[in-house]
Amino acid sequence: MAEFIIDWIKIHWLLVLIFSGITIIASILTVSVLIISLPPDYFTREKHVSSIKNPILRIFLRVLKNVFGGIALIAGFIMLFAPGQGLLTIFVGVILCEFPGKRMLERKLIARPVVLSTINKIRLRYRRPPIMLENGKKENDDEKRTRL
Repeated sequence: MAEFIIDWIKIHWLLVLIFSGITIIASILTVSVLIISLPPDYFTREKHVSSIKNPILRIFLRVLKNVFGGIALIAGFIMLFAPGQGLLTIFVGVILCEFPGKRMLERKLIARPVVLSTINKIRLRYRRPPIMLENGKKENDDEKRTRL
């Protein structure tokens, strides 16, 4: 089976190269749009209340959001070993999915200096306010130390 895949890649190397390029560009654009659309207080507020009143539409969108979140998690995991923004894609997947302990995991991921600074650089490029952490703080102490 592995030989078949390797032979197929050798024969269709240009197709694989084009597909890889398209997926890298698509992941960068998708992750950027999702990061830009996050409200700055996303990690400080306790719970998001949906403004959609129709219960069927709300359930449909919740399922769709979880499906896209699962796809982002899988793609992010693959991008840890292949070209792409693996950690940011995993982060977006976690934000989109709903599961017990989600808030704690999100806050743990965003508290990493590399993740927070990268997200805030992307937001700054599009003139969005930086992500706030606990009690209106815009960055954690570790990030301040890495910039000094």
